[in-house]
Amino acid sequence: MSVLLIEPHYLPCIEYFTMLSSADQVVLECQENYQKQSYRNRCRILTAQGPLELSIPVLKPRRKMLLKDVKIDYQQKWVKDHWRTIQTAYGNAPFYQHFAPFFYRIYQRKPSFLLDLNFEFISLIQKLLSNKTPISKTTGYCKYYPETYRDWRSKIHPKKGLKINPFYKPCNYNQIFGKKFVGNLSIIDLLFCEGPLATDILTNCKS
Repeated sequence: MSVLLIEPHYLPCIEYFTMLSSADQVVLECQENYQKQSYRNRCRILTAQGPLELSIPVLKPRRKMLLKDVKIDYQQKWVKDHWRTIQTAYGNAPFYQHFAPFFYRIYQRKPSFLLDLNFEFISLIQKLLSNKTPISKTTGYCKYYPETYRDWRSKIHPKKGLKINPFYKPCNYNQIFGKKFVGNLSIIDLLFCEGPLATDILTNCKS
């Protein structure tokens, strides 16, 4: 059995779900120390001006704080800003009207913790992709796991290029903006643009 160990990201990239779809079981690392400037609280979408990073503000963590304890800062109007940006970027995408309400409801619930928000989005996207791979959460931190685990903690990172992780290969699909294809955006780019074909495209993205 192939078990994937990976941390929960915010509206994860296509590479992330390529990994999830290839595993028999997924375990989300929730007991690690929170790491700034990572995909744990940010994602990348495509706008008329090009790729844009959306970042969730969190309440200033202590020097060392577990990811599961990190709270979202709702004093900042990031929910409104993120949703407005997503609407502007994908409002004319073929499958936006079909999928957008599912994401909007999660935003409106405003989970207190970053982990809960990420987990809700990941669970939703798995359902939209018809991926039934079971997902569980770690209950304690372990540095080393058995060989049956694929430890991908912190391997998908904004500062790491795709050549470092050769598992994923970008596959072109129809995007809203620009003549040049932009690979490995948030999975919402693929869902809003290709709808039911997203699952097949993910399969083709496995290198």
